[in-house]
Amino acid sequence: MVGRSTDSGDELLRRMVARRRRDNVIVAVLAVLAVLGGGHAILDFFASDPPPPSDSATPATIGRAQLAGSFAQQFIVTYLSSVAGQQDRLGEYVGASAQQITLPSTARQVSDPAVVYVSRVGSFDTLEVWSVTVSVKVGKSAPTASSSTTGTSATNSSSSANAEVRQFYRVGVSVLNGRLRALALPALVEPPSRGADLAQAYSSPCTADTPLAQVASGFLTTYLTGNGDVGRYITLDAGIAALKPAPFSAVETVAVTSDDNSCGTARSSAQVLVTVNPKADGGAAATLAYPLTMVRDGGQWQVQSVDSVPAMTNPPAVIADQQNPRAGAPSSTTSVPSTTVQIPRATQN
Repeated sequence: MVGRSTDSGDELLRRMVARRRRDNVIVAVLAVLAVLGGGHAILDFFASDPPPPSDSATPATIGRAQLAGSFAQQFIVTYLSSVAGQQDRLGEYVGASAQQITLPSTARQVSDPAVVYVSRVGSFDTLEVWSVTVSVKVGKSAPTASSSTTGTSATNSSSSANAEVRQFYRVGVSVLNGRLRALALPALVEPPSRGADLAQAYSSPCTADTPLAQVASGFLTTYLTGNGDVGRYITLDAGIAALKPAPFSAVETVAVTSDDNSCGTARSSAQVLVTVNPKADGGAAATLAYPLTMVRDGGQWQVQSVDSVPAMTNPPAVIADQQNPRAGAPSSTTSVPSTTVQIPRATQN
């Protein structure tokens, strides 16, 4: 009995020593966390594992959108250029429905494909469903030999038959573990509607002798022709260099407008839109327009940036809407129709 009691006491003592050592380690860890990160670090030490990061707007999501768009483009080009008896070609893209279609006997010419809209419409674990709209130019089938004629009428008939029209096709695409498949055959859809014209911030025309017009014209002449030092027209942090090789030999300024109604005599910053007619060795070139941000430092106006888009009024205002011709005076708007390629933000899976 005495031996068993002694063994039990020794075992209890060893457990107490081990527990104390463990507690000391925990206290030491908490002390370090308290010094390094304060209370939040201690709470995080006991917190459960954080949820995995969302793939919303991640490069992987954008990559899958581009993958779906490329697949849809290949499918639609193959579909539109196939002829009777080539249903097997479509089996690479779509399922059993490919065997239930009628294809023309004469191939149509398909060119200039472009993905114009991509939207993720569903996400289910490792499966994503995308809607893709593709724009293509489609040529009409060539005329048959029996319909050939002579003279001018034959030329006109051939030109009419070979004329190309731009069409828009939409198709659903599934992406499952990186593998792609069309959900159905393509659908011919309406092209994007013509958007509204928005009011710009350049409300005041500036004559050639105003400070803004003089500096802006001098800058664009040097920028586009390489004649002179562009550094004299720009701020130190602008990071603008003349185009090389110089694309034009001369530049004629057509118009300068600004949001500064004094055209540079009263304010120290301005948004400026400059329209120019450049000239190349081969003759006149198409008119160009450059939106500029300009600032005045020490009495001298300089170009701070060549802006990527013209300056808009704030808030944006519609001045003409082709889809609503009865629209009157400019009105405030928060939604602007767009016909550009868009990849919407993805939702968390």
